[in-house]
Amino acid sequence: MEIDMDNATCSVTNCDLPTRKAGMCVSHYMKQWRYGTPTPTFEPRALRDVVGRRFGALMVTGERIGRTWVCLCDCGNTTRATRDGLLNGMRIACGDKAAHYRREDAGYYAAHDRVKRDRGRAAEHLCVDCSQPAQEWSYNHDDPDERISVASSSAGAPYSLSPAHYSPRCIACHRRFDGNPVATRRPA
Repeated sequence: MEIDMDNATCSVTNCDLPTRKAGMCVSHYMKQWRYGTPTPTFEPRALRDVVGRRFGALMVTGERIGRTWVCLCDCGNTTRATRDGLLNGMRIACGDKAAHYRREDAGYYAAHDRVKRDRGRAAEHLCVDCSQPAQEWSYNHDDPDERISVASSSAGAPYSLSPAHYSPRCIACHRRFDGNPVATRRPA
């Protein structure tokens, strides 16, 4: 008796695919070859327990939201991260640039960008001198660790790395403030 290979179906229960080799479809044959059985069963991939472990500045709490773990950052913020992101080192902080990504060698323009990032745009505030809408962040000249710019476009300009030493000012008040002697300047 000859088997009609064109019309035969896989010998595995509930499989209606055509037979290709050893009485099984290609998929079941490859599983038989690879695992020793055409219908292997696998243990579910267990999540590695990361609760209480530290990854950079993040400490994993016991709470999960979907596929992410809730983490407490050293700066006090909470954030969510995937297990893989923690284990492969892609997530080591909450992402708050103001708290974690500060260089102590920032230049004049980087210091001004830092103020804008931390305190918002100057246009969102009123001028500290005339109460009109502000347009620029102005250095108050009250930082004991004052820096002097060496960049060609701002050479000799004093600045601070701390956003606390800046005040919002309109352009006219900013120019007037910077033109006055240091002795007559008042902190905001």
